[in-house]
Amino acid sequence: MTHTPPSWKVDGAIGGGQIVRTAVAISALRGVPVRVDNIRRSRGNPGLQRQHLAAILAVERISGGALAGAVKGSSWVEFFPGAATGLVRETVDIGSAGSTMLVLQAALPLLARRGGTLVVTGGTDNPLAPPIDWFREILVPTLRSIGILPGIELVRRGFFPVGGGEISVSCPATQSWPGVRRTDWSGPAKIAGVAYSSSLPEHVPERIRAAALKELRSGKGLSADAKSALRACEHDVRIELSKGPSPGAGIVLWAADANGVRLGASALGERGKPSEDVGREAGAWLLAELAVGAPVDRHLADQLLVWAALASSPSEFRIAEATEHVRSCAQLLREGAGARIDIEGTSPAVVRVTPGGQEHFATNGR
Repeated sequence: MTHTPPSWKVDGAIGGGQIVRTAVAISALRGVPVRVDNIRRSRGNPGLQRQHLAAILAVERISGGALAGAVKGSSWVEFFPGAATGLVRETVDIGSAGSTMLVLQAALPLLARRGGTLVVTGGTDNPLAPPIDWFREILVPTLRSIGILPGIELVRRGFFPVGGGEISVSCPATQSWPGVRRTDWSGPAKIAGVAYSSSLPEHVPERIRAAALKELRSGKGLSADAKSALRACEHDVRIELSKGPSPGAGIVLWAADANGVRLGASALGERGKPSEDVGREAGAWLLAELAVGAPVDRHLADQLLVWAALASSPSEFRIAEATEHVRSCAQLLREGAGARIDIEGTSPAVVRVTPGGQEHFATNGR
């Protein structure tokens, strides 16, 4: 089939793999072809890598669209939306330890539109990507608060370099959802988390947890009142032990306020890195989030932008930091989804999103 060249063109040199994944997903939802050039041009391994390919291939399958240029190392890709309908039943194998969560980040808005199940194999806990427990404990409750009801099952964990992890994600079809309103954080009422390991001695996650809790109790960077409140609230960090195709360990922490709003932090083990360093890293990250006091953490900020741009009403939320990831994602959504996005401040920052209107989006599957 011959396609008309895309009129929406994106510079993939800005924002890395996130820009490619988000552009293709928005293209599928909006029903407008897109071309992305200069993909990851400034990276040490420029072009499309396996996890980027897996993400856009998932979008292609779910939407019934068509990709061009989608090969490993390619500096460009074109996507032509399709008109698939009915429940999704798809399986995506990254073929490496690439992040299943980054695949899910691109595919979930389409899965939510059509409903169904997506199975992804690869890495579940990766450096430079949110781990699966952050998705389950931070993103999913946030989406549920606006009527999107995904369930994420961890079949098995997968770590670098082998991968081999598997997740199964199911979601009922959701035709529309309201904007995100999240501007208040009332302080921690509970600290929770999971310290996990796969195919490693039991003492590894125990040491990670102990170091994380010690760091949190130090209250570094917090005011005297905030330290007292943190020490007084409940702390419940569980241990998870498993066997899998690759050894690995890590921790995800979250602080919840009295209204159920959660801030998350995480750290991942690696060869030669003491367990105590992993725990301290996660504890210090959560303390930094608490010190800012914004109700949207650093991982959540750019992800919420996509859902807000697709919503049926305006959004306003306060984020820990307006990073370059956030700003590049905002610019992409202004161009591709027709959303008005205003970012006020840097750390913290207030984000206001007015969706472009439902006329901007494809009606596939409705």
